[in-house]
Amino acid sequence: MANKREIRFIEFLRNFGNAYKGNKCRWLRFLLYDYVSLSLLACEDITGHQLLNEVKERGNINYTEISLLSEIVEVTNVKVADNLVQEYATKEDATKEKTIPPYRKAISTYRKALFKALREVSTDDLHKLYAFYELDSEGLTNIWDIVFHLEKQKRLDDTKEKIKRFASMLNPMAKAILEDIDVTTLTDTGTNPQSASSTEQVTRLGEPSAHKDLTSKKFKLMLSKTAKWYKDKINMLRLLFNDIIQNAVEHKDVSSLFKALNDCADLTRKNYKVLIDMVRVTDTRGVVEDVKSLSDANKDDEITSFSPYRQQLMEMGKVLSPQEAKEVGYLYDVPDDEYTDQWSLILHLEKSKNVFADGAKEIIKDLNDINLQHVASKLITKTNPNKRSCSPDVPKSKKKKKR
Repeated sequence: MANKREIRFIEFLRNFGNAYKGNKCRWLRFLLYDYVSLSLLACEDITGHQLLNEVKERGNINYTEISLLSEIVEVTNVKVADNLVQEYATKEDATKEKTIPPYRKAISTYRKALFKALREVSTDDLHKLYAFYELDSEGLTNIWDIVFHLEKQKRLDDTKEKIKRFASMLNPMAKAILEDIDVTTLTDTGTNPQSASSTEQVTRLGEPSAHKDLTSKKFKLMLSKTAKWYKDKINMLRLLFNDIIQNAVEHKDVSSLFKALNDCADLTRKNYKVLIDMVRVTDTRGVVEDVKSLSDANKDDEITSFSPYRQQLMEMGKVLSPQEAKEVGYLYDVPDDEYTDQWSLILHLEKSKNVFADGAKEIIKDLNDINLQHVASKLITKTNPNKRSCSPDVPKSKKKKKR
């Protein structure tokens, strides 16, 4: 059960999100671009509350740490949100409890300056952007949607060249703001060191790829062959992509998961690193024999497509046998017909049972109590105890005693 502080935090997030409605929700989407999956950001009817919930579930804010939200208020100057932060911080300080050390503030210089510049964009600027970037003026009716589209397609980021090109389309006031960005905070490769809030944050998919660009035909062939190879591993991939693809569990087959990635530009013929990282995280390198384009999976490059937390859940699934999965399912009151293997069980625990709501500490203890130390060990070394994978709104079921 959530304690009073968690309940107060949930209510605070709901009110904070409601302070960013209409065009202000687009502001929030822009400022949280580095914190939320592209699949969620791309939803047309996304709300501020939904955005904040995902940031919370990824562990970047919690009931003792709201510096990111304070920074958003500083940038947007939304008075209602400012009042909410001040009121919540005052009540939180009154508890006089030891709080978690604050995360590093992480709205980058690039994003702050670009936000300020976008507030100055004129109608004439929009027409120039439509023409220069060959954009659909009917589908992209405002500057925030235009910039989201450009960033999603990697046509705008924190590289000096792309910012200069974008700024050249703007009026003198907006252009001057971007020209005043401290160049030492920018890069030549689009990897601003301030763009991540912590080492646990999910790295944005779709970053520049070192892999060979594929023709459209070869790319489709790669996806088709890869999907067939993983057809019996759909539950494993649902778990792997669960914080990248919205409602991943509802996708019926692997091809559908890949299409969702492609629709959000997380998987393209020029950048298919997410598939290479998929092979490495799932330890299924046998696919390389059938799909030569994935040969880079045999290299030791850094995995950037999935968070350490997601990788830990995958490690847990690899060592959890069918019989052990039944023991865990019984412990958490999961009926046998609610899962078919260890992967679907972990998905169920992550979402429906809220087992990971307060981090992995409790489940590690539970696994040790039923002599599954080898499974518990997979959640110890890299999992951030402050990370949240499920909303505290979902009540945790009462556990049964071991048979």
